[in-house]
Amino acid sequence: MGFLDVQREQTDYFAYYRMGRHSSWSRHKRRDAIHNLEFPRRRPARWPGFGPPPPHPGRNTFREPEPYRKSQEDEKKEGPSTGVQRRARRLERLLAQEGMRFEKVLGWGGFGMACLFTMPGGGDKVVVKIELEGRDTIEKERRNYELMHDAHHILHMYNLAAEEAIEESDLAAGGLFLEFMERGTLEKWIVKMAKERKTFSDRALWTIFDCLARGLVALAYPGKQWRAEESAVNCNESPRDTLVHFDIDPTNILVGGFGTFGQRNHSVAPIHKIGDLGLGEIFNFRARRETERVWYARQSGKVYLYTPEQFTEEWDWHIAAPASDGAPTAGNYRESMNIWQMGWTMYALITLCWPNEKKEPFVYSSKVFDRTVKDATYGGDLLYSGRYDDTDRDLRRLVAQCLYHSPLSRPTLRELEVNIKDKLRARLNNSEEEARAWAKRFYGEPERRRPAPPPAPARERWNVGAHPLNRFGGAARARFGKVFSNESILDLERVRRRRADEDHRPVIRRQPQPRRFWRD
Repeated sequence: MGFLDVQREQTDYFAYYRMGRHSSWSRHKRRDAIHNLEFPRRRPARWPGFGPPPPHPGRNTFREPEPYRKSQEDEKKEGPSTGVQRRARRLERLLAQEGMRFEKVLGWGGFGMACLFTMPGGGDKVVVKIELEGRDTIEKERRNYELMHDAHHILHMYNLAAEEAIEESDLAAGGLFLEFMERGTLEKWIVKMAKERKTFSDRALWTIFDCLARGLVALAYPGKQWRAEESAVNCNESPRDTLVHFDIDPTNILVGGFGTFGQRNHSVAPIHKIGDLGLGEIFNFRARRETERVWYARQSGKVYLYTPEQFTEEWDWHIAAPASDGAPTAGNYRESMNIWQMGWTMYALITLCWPNEKKEPFVYSSKVFDRTVKDATYGGDLLYSGRYDDTDRDLRRLVAQCLYHSPLSRPTLRELEVNIKDKLRARLNNSEEEARAWAKRFYGEPERRRPAPPPAPARERWNVGAHPLNRFGGAARARFGKVFSNESILDLERVRRRRADEDHRPVIRRQPQPRRFWRD
């Protein structure tokens, strides 16, 4: 199948997607229609855009979304499959040789499996994520985490000597050691709130919004060293090499503990961090003009999370990369795409509902910071349905602006940061003391963090059980040609000694499987 056939299939599929019928689309059934599809379109000369809004929008204008009833964690309480259990037992035996104790399987899916382990001495917990199929996604995710090593609101990756044991075995194509977030995914807390038939307080929502916005700043400036906290206001340049996540939703946002992280005190709500960087890609001016790359990225991520940059009808007029032809929305993968997906996460926190299968654009005029914007938003029900009037209107308006169709219409990261900071300083519907008391009741009592033990002497630090978790350094850092500390040198020498051993087992890697872009 040639690349033009892929473009025709995508054009036909997203026509069904915009109608809310993508679940019924089939390549086999649509084979003749795809073959006869006019692509690219010639009439009219360009995409006509959206029509005018209804004269009197109200509750009946927007379909009521489906509420959250069950999280992914609830669905997996039945236990993993036999194959996953077998892999977990092998991983347990393998890491037991490194002094790590297996706790439980946290999750699994088509790409990999995540297990919880305790470090030697019964200390810190760490999540071990391995690949179940040879797709090379672990190496891609590792590189993305390396770029986020100084961010406070992105999940941390640890480099441990035990990583070599996984790579040298035939258990998996690779493994990652990630930070354990004790309160699980954000989706779990949305489901809990929906079951209790309550809503998040305004102060809690603004605080979570602040966490997510700072995580987006880190994604927009990969590799930047954040000495204090992520701040777009303190960055002199606009983002150029943005890490586009493609998969920001409540299942990939992890909830941690209360306390001070960086220079910010999380007492009203625990810290929230963005995780699962496996689909993330760096897109800059040149990458947005690579035809095959932007077309194949059109179906990256979850179906219900596709952004206007992916599903807009504007694609139908462009056979090359749309950005190279001056398209304002199609294929413009940049930091505003992460903002749109974060807007859906805030939409879920406000409504406690899934987004509708059919996206409903609503032309909405508003003032974004100091500029007036008139564009279609996919969050019109937040403002005009009357179902969410108990939530702060400024918050609902800002989320609706994040869900604007055109990337240039959405708030910038700097505008988001200023707006959120001003609201957190203002008087909301509850005081900070009331919000802190509510957080203790809802999330549970904040855990007391144990002080970190003093570092071990340099000659002993190659042993993973002799010191607390070190975020970066060691053999994995040396793999990228960067050696920053004595610990890295010691780890590298240890790996060289093991590889020089005659009885050392060879590295067995599985061949990568061809990537699928379509669902039958």
